[in-house]
Amino acid sequence: MPKSVDPLARQEEFITASWNVIAREGLAAASLRRVAAEAGCTTGSLTHYFSDRQALLTATLRQAHFAAGKRMKTAAQDATTDFGRLRAVLLESLPLDATRLREWKVWLCFWGAAMNDDQLSGEDARRYAEWRKLLQSLIAPLHDDPSEETHLLMSMIDGLGLQLARSRQTGSSLMRQQKACAAALDAYLTRFQH
Repeated sequence: MPKSVDPLARQEEFITASWNVIAREGLAAASLRRVAAEAGCTTGSLTHYFSDRQALLTATLRQAHFAAGKRMKTAAQDATTDFGRLRAVLLESLPLDATRLREWKVWLCFWGAAMNDDQLSGEDARRYAEWRKLLQSLIAPLHDDPSEETHLLMSMIDGLGLQLARSRQTGSSLMRQQKACAAALDAYLTRFQH
């Protein structure tokens, strides 16, 4: 009797393998063969779920955004005040643990590639628009100009996240950098406290 395979779980395994390769070795290394090897299977198994490298990369970028978005929404739901919701979502968006740091490294690779790839650029633009909409909704109860503040906070998160994702620090040195970034965000957010 043939082995039963959960297609969604299998796709998730390939996307995770893709994240791992990209975070460790960069986007150029994420060939179908290399990702299949990371997942412990053949290239043919991978192409059963993703027709080509472009389809795999698009799914990988999309999944990184969805995973982050899901965590942000959970963080917002767990907060009890408007300010707490905004702060929780922004802190969740920074690479303050291993999972988020890996996501940021993957995003950095994609940002570079998206400059010359319309499909990746479009995917990234859609996800950024979703993030902008979420932040504006969180800022609206706290500030008269949510559009301008959203732009400033997105720029701040991008800058802080970029610094952490590019850092070669590890262990306690990385943790100090992460704490400093969170503190910088908190210092800025005092303007939203009433």
